[in-house]
Amino acid sequence: MRNFLFAFLTILLLVLSFPTDLQAGEEPAPPQVVIYMIDKLDYKDLNPKVTPNLWAMQNKAGLGLLNTLCAGERTSKNVPCTISAGKLAVGSSNADLNFKANEIIKGEKAGDIFFRNTGLLPVDHNIVINGIEAIRKNNQNRDLGTPGQLGDELHALGLKTAVIGNADLPGYYSRPGALIVMDSRGIVDNGLLGREVVEKSSPLPLSSNYNAILQAYWDFSNYDVVLIDFGDLARLDRLQSLLSDQQLQNERIKRLQAIDACIGDLQEQIDKKSVIYVLSPTPSRTAFERGELLTPLIIDKPGFTGVLTSYSTRREGIVSSINLKNSILHDFNPAIRDTIYSHPAQDVYANLNSISQRAVFDYVNQPWVVTIHIAIILFFLVLALMCRLKKKSAALTDYLILFALSIPLELLLIANFDVSSRWLFLGLSLGINLILTLFCWFVSRPLKISPLTTILFITIVVIGLDLILSLGMIENSMFSYRIMSGSRYYGLGNEYMGILIGATIAFTALQLQQSFSYRNLVVVALLFSLVIFLIAYPLFGINVGGSITACIGLGYTYLRYRQQKVNSPKILGLLLGTLALVVVMAIIDLKQPVEIQSHLGRSVNLILAGGWEEVLSIITRKVQMQLRVINYSIWGWVFLFLVLVSTYFVFRPANSIKKTQQQLPVIYGALQGITMAAVIAIIVNDSGITAAAVLALYFVALGLKFLNFNQE
Repeated sequence: MRNFLFAFLTILLLVLSFPTDLQAGEEPAPPQVVIYMIDKLDYKDLNPKVTPNLWAMQNKAGLGLLNTLCAGERTSKNVPCTISAGKLAVGSSNADLNFKANEIIKGEKAGDIFFRNTGLLPVDHNIVINGIEAIRKNNQNRDLGTPGQLGDELHALGLKTAVIGNADLPGYYSRPGALIVMDSRGIVDNGLLGREVVEKSSPLPLSSNYNAILQAYWDFSNYDVVLIDFGDLARLDRLQSLLSDQQLQNERIKRLQAIDACIGDLQEQIDKKSVIYVLSPTPSRTAFERGELLTPLIIDKPGFTGVLTSYSTRREGIVSSINLKNSILHDFNPAIRDTIYSHPAQDVYANLNSISQRAVFDYVNQPWVVTIHIAIILFFLVLALMCRLKKKSAALTDYLILFALSIPLELLLIANFDVSSRWLFLGLSLGINLILTLFCWFVSRPLKISPLTTILFITIVVIGLDLILSLGMIENSMFSYRIMSGSRYYGLGNEYMGILIGATIAFTALQLQQSFSYRNLVVVALLFSLVIFLIAYPLFGINVGGSITACIGLGYTYLRYRQQKVNSPKILGLLLGTLALVVVMAIIDLKQPVEIQSHLGRSVNLILAGGWEEVLSIITRKVQMQLRVINYSIWGWVFLFLVLVSTYFVFRPANSIKKTQQQLPVIYGALQGITMAAVIAIIVNDSGITAAAVLALYFVALGLKFLNFNQE
């Protein structure tokens, strides 16, 4: 245990010497921020022939893909609320029913309705969010963000906001743009979003009156933040089912050209030093059905050219909807760090298109691909079990287990290939898996080691190199997290965290089973410490729950390898070591600016501000997330039951199992360690059931190879 603690603490102390990120110098505040909101604009709509002004803008500005995340469905009512909150949030069923205070709605002024609902009396030129109370309660009840934070902070800086335009249809109000620049009271300083900015047209009953929009901007040109809602694509999207495919395409091109021409005219009026944002809160219905959830984002301001990225995603070209609030605030207050940055690049549009296509392919096909591979793993493990029961060749059993253990590594390596066909992906993955299996089999023979040892070692090395060198395999693996889900963008996800811990325990067990010595135990302690470091360090794995899982799971396994009795002092030592790890991780994270901290640093800041109530809130959210993951399928509860049963039998073995425990103490200790890691993963990770599931692969693999299934 002393060797393990010494190695662990030595590596842990090194992390404080790494530098933290710094941001470039500050720019003077712009005269104005203008937001062009083009709802239902898709990335492929940007075209030098159809949208020459937008195309020219993205060529000289920063271009990225906006992940339109929110706390509910990706709608024009929820996403703008998330943007204004700077955190995941939702709107309400009537969130887009927003009016000028003096606008008459069913014989009554909108301002009077607003006053009746909120107790706040707006002035006639204000824009009022009539559903603000429902929006506030919806978010408070679910402990989500606070829509209107952007407007609050702009007002705190003494700045004025205005909104122009709508997506109305006859008898249907739709004015979601106001949700982005409103304050938490539900008020925008001024604007024009009624019938004055629309006109009759065909085939759309109403369309934007672009001359009126140009005039309205001129009227509000002295306002600090002006949002212009170009609603024609949203109108067209709602009427899509009434039009033929050809008519829809023709009309979409026509509307895009009109919007682009208006933007060109606006750009001539706007001060050249103004900051421009072009964003689309939601994709078109057609794109949504294809899984294309990433929309174009253009930011034109000093220092922004090339590819956009955000500190919270750390993925080239990917910006989250929660990043826009602070980016806008930074334009006026440099003390607020801009969460979005850019770097020069070549062929930006084409590269982002490739990133988008890959993200869509992964998002659409991941459930299918993962299900197929799980079925293959189970098939080969069942075959291996049958071989053991029928006393077939040990080599055949090893080969079957080897094929199953190669699949996590294969799903990592295939991320290096850009494949756009699910059947080609499946064929290529099986081919890579077969090559890995044969390679490990034939390499192991002259080395006189188990092929299982080889595949486990390669798995550990590849994951480690990917984390250290940022090779991108974990980020792009079909078996890892997905960009569009937004739960994680970088570091080590729970799937490969479980694989890394499971492979490490299984590898060391095979090595110690073959040659048990004090020197080998020292090597094991160093390896365990290195794995914990890789999972924990903010520039590598940055997985807090995974760090706790690894620290307790690997620490417990090391104790079992030394065949020491696990008593209260040793349990206390493990817990204190784990606490020290989390504290050091938090210190490193807190050294970074708030805007670029990981969820650990942000959680610590929330706890410092909110006390025990915030601790309970975090625990509640994690439990709710865990239950959502388990409830996704009945198999989640089945697997949880199997984990509990396995835990009981491993730690309270029957007499027949005790014989194996006495004959193979190292292997049995590894099985206990994997079980402990699985239990801890479920407890401390908000989707820990996935980590426990992959840990089970290594539990079963060791059991199939070593346990005696034919005891009398």
